[in-house]
Amino acid sequence: MADVTITAASIAPGTNAQTKEVRLGGTVTQGMPVYQAADGDYEAASCTTSSTTAAVEGLALSAGGDGQPGVIQTDGYMTTGVDLTANTIYVLSEAGKICPAADYAAATDYLTVLGCAVSTTSLKLGINVTGSGKTG
Repeated sequence: MADVTITAASIAPGTNAQTKEVRLGGTVTQGMPVYQAADGDYEAASCTTSSTTAAVEGLALSAGGDGQPGVIQTDGYMTTGVDLTANTIYVLSEAGKICPAADYAAATDYLTVLGCAVSTTSLKLGINVTGSGKTG
């Protein structure tokens, strides 16, 4: 997958941002897609592990380690500070990363749509956990 390289310091909530305070479970950096683990903590999501770890609830606005408080964004616009391709849909990749939907591999990945780039530095979140994929 061609993952997007996110500059943590550039992540910021944008227009209509919906946020949520959470407890982190493991190392999380800004811009990282996260899911809620069985213990209630939020950890780095991954499209290759299971449908559970692919069930993204938001993207991290704050960084932290295991047991620390954090903030995630669940909806609205997010400033990414990275070179996104406008009008491109972005999905969950491996190990807390994102990639263009064109790089999604149905045979090995669980599909979670994160949103659409509205410019080269802004992502409109529209998280859709499909639960589909991993056919091979």
